[in-house]
Amino acid sequence: MAASSFVCFVSAGMDKPKKRDNVLSRRQQYLNYGALTLATILDSKGYDVRLYHGGHSDPELFAKKLYQEGALNSIYPLMLSMQSLYALSWTSTFTKTIKSLSPSKMIVLGGRWVVGENSSWLRKMLPMVDKIVGGLAENKIVQLVEGDDISSNLAEQFSAVSFGLNHELVDNYKEFQPNVEASRGCGRGCSFCEERNIPLTRLKEPLLLASQLQDLAVQYNDYSITPYVQSSFFAPNTRWSEKLFEAVSRYEKKIFWRCETRVDTINPSSISALAGAGLRVIDLGLESASPSQIISMGKSDKPDDYLRRASDLIKACRDSGVWVKVNFLIYAGETEKTYQETINWLDEHSDCIKGISVGPVVVFGSPSASRDYVSSIVRAGGILVDPVALNSTGVGHIHPSAGISSKEAEELSLNASRRYMTKDDYFDLKSFSYYPRSYTYEDFSRDVEVNGINNLPFAF
Repeated sequence: MAASSFVCFVSAGMDKPKKRDNVLSRRQQYLNYGALTLATILDSKGYDVRLYHGGHSDPELFAKKLYQEGALNSIYPLMLSMQSLYALSWTSTFTKTIKSLSPSKMIVLGGRWVVGENSSWLRKMLPMVDKIVGGLAENKIVQLVEGDDISSNLAEQFSAVSFGLNHELVDNYKEFQPNVEASRGCGRGCSFCEERNIPLTRLKEPLLLASQLQDLAVQYNDYSITPYVQSSFFAPNTRWSEKLFEAVSRYEKKIFWRCETRVDTINPSSISALAGAGLRVIDLGLESASPSQIISMGKSDKPDDYLRRASDLIKACRDSGVWVKVNFLIYAGETEKTYQETINWLDEHSDCIKGISVGPVVVFGSPSASRDYVSSIVRAGGILVDPVALNSTGVGHIHPSAGISSKEAEELSLNASRRYMTKDDYFDLKSFSYYPRSYTYEDFSRDVEVNGINNLPFAF
C-alpha cells in the first residue's frame, strides 16, 4: 500500500464511562476541540487532516479500523490526544495494537490537562508512545508532524482561539454537536480545578463569536445545531452581553448554545441579553451550598455572599428561560450535615433547576504530581480508597470522610440527581450537547428499558 500524506489525529477513547457504566453513558460522545484546533491549524496550512474519536470503542478494533482505512500508512506521525487519565488503559491497548500493526509508526501523545507533571510517569505507562508533548501545541504542531525539533523555550501562543474550528475534519462530524472557543483560563484557585492558576483571557469579541456561530450552521448546513461555547470560566460583563445580543440580532436565524461558569461570576442583569443572544443551557459550578465546604474547596472565603450571588443568578436564568444544570461536588470532609445543607439550598431553588450533576471528588495524576493534592484531601477529611490504583492508573477515588464511604457517596449522588432531574430533563440536557445528533427520544427510551433503573441518575 502506497504511503498516504494525510495527518491522522485520534482522540483517545475510554474502556468505560467516567461515572456510572450504563448504556446511556456509553452513548455520550465528547468532541475533542483541543485536537480539532490543532487539526484546523494544519488544514489552514494546506495539510490533509482527519480527526477520529475513540469513544467507548474496543481499542484493538479501533486500531485495526484505522489500519484498514490506511490511516497508519501516512508519512506523518499518528497524533494522539488523551483528554483524561480515565483514557489511560484504552490508550495503552490502542498504542500496543498500533505498533503491532505498524511497528515503525511514530506516535505523538498530547493532552493539555493530562501530560503536565505526569510526562515521566506516562512514558513508563505508555512505552509504545514515541513522543509526549505537554501544554498547548498550537504554535508547534507543524514542527511536530514534520518531525522537527521543538525549542524548549518556544512561547505558547493564544491566537488560535480567535479562529473558528473546521468540524468537517472530524470523522462522522455531523453526529457531534459543534464547539466554539470563547476564552481560556480561570485563575480563581479552586483546589480541584486544573485551571486554578491559569489566568483568564479576554472573551472573544461579540461580533466574531456571533459570526462563528453562524459559520457552524453553514458547516453543518443546519441551524438546529446546539454548539458548546467553550470557556472554563465564562465571565461576560453586562456590556459584552448586550453587544453579543446586538451582534446575534443582525442575523436572520439564531443559534442556541450552551456554556459553563461559576455561580458567582455573571451579573444576573446580563442573563436576559445572553438568553436573547441564544444562551439556552448553562452549566453552573455551584459545587456546594455548605459554608464550610465552600471554604474548604477554595470556592470562596465569603460563603454567604457566594450563595447570595448564586441564588440571584439561578433565578435570573429561570426568569429568562435558560436551563440550569447545577454541578454538586461531594468534597473531602463531607458529612451528613454539609450534604444536607446543599440539599436544603437546592430544594429552595428547585424550580430553577433543569438538571444536576453530582459525584465525589476524584484525584488525578501520577504519584508525584498528585502528592500535594492527596495531602490536601487528607487534611480536609478525605481518605484515598486505593493508593495502589492511583499509582497504576492516575485516578484515585476517595472516601469523602470517615462517616461517608465511597460507596455511600455514590448513593448520595444518585439520590440527589433523582431528586431534581426527571427522565425528560436528562434527555434534554444530554441531547443538547453530548448524544449523537441522530439519537432520538425513542432510541433513548428503548435504552432506558434495556438498562433498567438501578444506576440511572433521574426520576421516572
